[in-house]
Amino acid sequence: MDGSSLGEPGALLEREHELERAHGLLRAVGRRRGGVLVIEGAAGLGKSRLLDEARAVAAGLGVRVLAALASDLEQGYPFGVIRQLFERPLLEAECEERERLLTGAAALAADVLTASPTVPSKTPADRSIGDDSYAWQHGLYWLASNLSVDSPLVLVVDDLQWCDGPSVRALAFIARRLDGQPLALMLATRPLDPTLTPEAATLVAGPAVELVRPSPLTQTGVAAMVSARLAIDPPGRFVRACVEATGGNPFLVGELLDEAAARGVDPTAVAATDIAAIVPRGVANAVLLRLARLTPAAATLARALSVLGEGAQVGDAGKLAGLADSDVEVAMAALLSAGVVQPGWSARFSHPIVRAVIYGELSPAERERMHHAAARILRDRGARIGQVAPHVMRTEPAADPAALALLRDAARDALALGDASGAAALLSRALEEPPADRDRPTVLLELGQALARAGAPDAIAPLSEVVEHSSDATLVVAAAIELSGMLFYAGRAGEGVAILRRARAGLPVDEPARERLEVALLGGSYSALSARRESEAEIANLRDPGGPARDVLEATTLATLALDEVMYLRSARTAIDFAERALAAGLPIEPHRGENWALVALAALIPSDHLDTAQRVTDEILARARERGAALTVVASSTYRAFIGLRRGDLAAAQVDAQAAIELAPELLGAEFLTWAVSTAVVAGLERDETPDSLRGLIDHTGVRFDPEFTPSCQLLYASGVLHAAAGNHDAAIEELGSCALNDPVLGSQNPALLPWRSAAALSLAELGRHDQARDLAADEVRRAKSFGAARAIGIALRAQALVGPRAERSDRLGEALAVLVPSPARLEHARVLVDLGATLRAAGQRTAARDPLLEGLALGARCGARALERRAKAELAAIGVRPRTTEHTGADSLTPSERRVVELAAGGGTNREIAQTLFVTEKTVETHLGRSFRKLNISSRRQLAAVLVRSAG
Repeated sequence: MDGSSLGEPGALLEREHELERAHGLLRAVGRRRGGVLVIEGAAGLGKSRLLDEARAVAAGLGVRVLAALASDLEQGYPFGVIRQLFERPLLEAECEERERLLTGAAALAADVLTASPTVPSKTPADRSIGDDSYAWQHGLYWLASNLSVDSPLVLVVDDLQWCDGPSVRALAFIARRLDGQPLALMLATRPLDPTLTPEAATLVAGPAVELVRPSPLTQTGVAAMVSARLAIDPPGRFVRACVEATGGNPFLVGELLDEAAARGVDPTAVAATDIAAIVPRGVANAVLLRLARLTPAAATLARALSVLGEGAQVGDAGKLAGLADSDVEVAMAALLSAGVVQPGWSARFSHPIVRAVIYGELSPAERERMHHAAARILRDRGARIGQVAPHVMRTEPAADPAALALLRDAARDALALGDASGAAALLSRALEEPPADRDRPTVLLELGQALARAGAPDAIAPLSEVVEHSSDATLVVAAAIELSGMLFYAGRAGEGVAILRRARAGLPVDEPARERLEVALLGGSYSALSARRESEAEIANLRDPGGPARDVLEATTLATLALDEVMYLRSARTAIDFAERALAAGLPIEPHRGENWALVALAALIPSDHLDTAQRVTDEILARARERGAALTVVASSTYRAFIGLRRGDLAAAQVDAQAAIELAPELLGAEFLTWAVSTAVVAGLERDETPDSLRGLIDHTGVRFDPEFTPSCQLLYASGVLHAAAGNHDAAIEELGSCALNDPVLGSQNPALLPWRSAAALSLAELGRHDQARDLAADEVRRAKSFGAARAIGIALRAQALVGPRAERSDRLGEALAVLVPSPARLEHARVLVDLGATLRAAGQRTAARDPLLEGLALGARCGARALERRAKAELAAIGVRPRTTEHTGADSLTPSERRVVELAAGGGTNREIAQTLFVTEKTVETHLGRSFRKLNISSRRQLAAVLVRSAG
């Protein structure tokens, strides 16, 4: 809008810059360049007017707008703003169109947008709600994306400062994924306090956000506004008085001028002295004076509307005001005429300031009475619990069973939709009602669960009270499991296990609920070192139940026994037997939570070399997790697959899966598998000939650190140690690898099948000439590996023993390692020993004998993608005058891990949209990776991808 419009009534004044930014966003979204525009400013600066103007322009550009207005009264209503945005398009869509909008990952959003948000209660052992929250956000993003297919889409939210937490998180999720999408966000907010609204503040401060801050009107702007309102050119003194009285706030200027007109004050220099006296309390008096001039019915209706909040139904307000239907209609007309409310299908005030002033004039007793009545009116007409509960929250406790039940139901809905903080606030108020003595423990448990899931230390008190004093076994078990889970995530896993044991000690031996405590104790025993130590007595008393697992407790028992076989250097064969029988119980719906026997069993199968079963189970878990949008489980299973790929010698696959976990984990709470994924990526990267510096950068970038409490942490020590060795810093390698010896067996340091740190350290000791130490360490690893019985570990240990031992014995020792590795699934270790054997024979002058193992090792190493080993094999072959066929990585092996996983899904027939939903990325990311892959592979169509991958695998 240009400056010529400044004098027009109702025009936006001095907002050319802000309007241009809004128009720029609308033009960009039409070109598939999504973005986020935030208009930030104090109340009354015209933010809502700017949004209205943008919406009008969007219609002319063919851009669809979905809009929502946040309300302070609905902050505790989970996904309230999101529902405003998306409910109407879904309800208005025909059946076929609705199915299209909810296709693919968008179906995950359906629960959030249904009429009732209540979902079946999860068991208290399911202590993390991160997967559901992520799945809903993922689904809402794809719903917005599906809506933008037919025409560009802008989501507009006003008064973001009052937006409910789950909606803010969903908007932030969408905001991070707008690149290349015909989808944008336009938000208006008052300045945010990060301590009060941290999530909204983080969204507004995002790196991709364009922030505009409207300034107060200048004296020229105020003069134009005065001229437009009062149809006269005002003298400068009068304008200056208006600026001083209002600070140039457009809304306050308008209220001031309306009141001046009502009082008959002419805009003259003499009248300038009267301006300050008109609104001594800012705008409040002007609003109240305007209200006082209306009929009593209109004023009463305005007060009722201020209690019900923005978007209230006029019929509800009429009942609250005690007016007949005919009187309501007349009163609404008066409020519209006076500019107190806006025209529209629901009642909205002309400005939030107007509502705040009217509501602020109510006495405490009047507010109490009206909120109590509002809750009853809304409840009687069947309004959503989330609309009723805010009114109950603003009444005084009165031992009202109906209010107590409603608050608990509202909290259950909030918790089900991921708003743990909102649920805790509702339950805290419910405790004040107060509940009857028989109900208090249940409400305490619900409060403790909500606080725990919100990460609040205050959860300890109510949960501990239930554990210590309740006589209800079911409540005690649920509280103990919730509390132990919270303590685990707070780094106090040992205390959590102690809580479980204390709760169990207080229950009768024949109490059925004890089984859930047993499962929780066993399931948590490998979550952290202190948890394992606290569980030693229980695990020592475990007995094989015999046969396949028939229930959760037997499955968890067998899985724990299997992993104990691995960690405590017993028998690979027995570990496999236990783990397979544990998996006979079937796979849990959500293996990352509570009932985690499948993950524990997999952790035993992989180091035991039972990789086919481990791969099959992991693939099944991953497929189900992707379908459900269970992101935490995707991270866990991707990490397991990466570890399996490394063990098989499929380095490209290992990097692909590790990278998938690394990219997704930072968005999640409790994604503790990140350490393991990074460690696997580092070891695979070394084999792929990436530089030690770049891989050290990966560790630093992800921020993973060794934590002696956390069971996979020794994997990070091992990865860091071999990085030092690869960089030639053998002293540092020996120190870091040797520190594994100081750690508890449950960290994997005793069994070389999990952590071959002794062989790696022996090689570095030999490089420094410390041969006796190297040979002792290698011999110790051989003894341990043979004791456990996993072929890969034995082969690695025998190879190290050969390389640090006497040269005269090296060929025979390598031959022994080769005999063990040939039938094993460890292709990379097999290839490495072949190259070592060829190099040993070449160094001994046996050039002809060296040729075959070097060529075989080169070919096998190339199939593994082990570029560092290929380079070494070629150098050895060159030394004996052999020129092997080229193994240049111009095919699929030239792709990055991220490109590889996109290409594999595209070769399987997945569309860009399907691939993006499966991998939790944007379509633009998929398009970028495919474009780069096509150039690297020198192909021009998706049909050629499968052939390239087949050639690469062969």
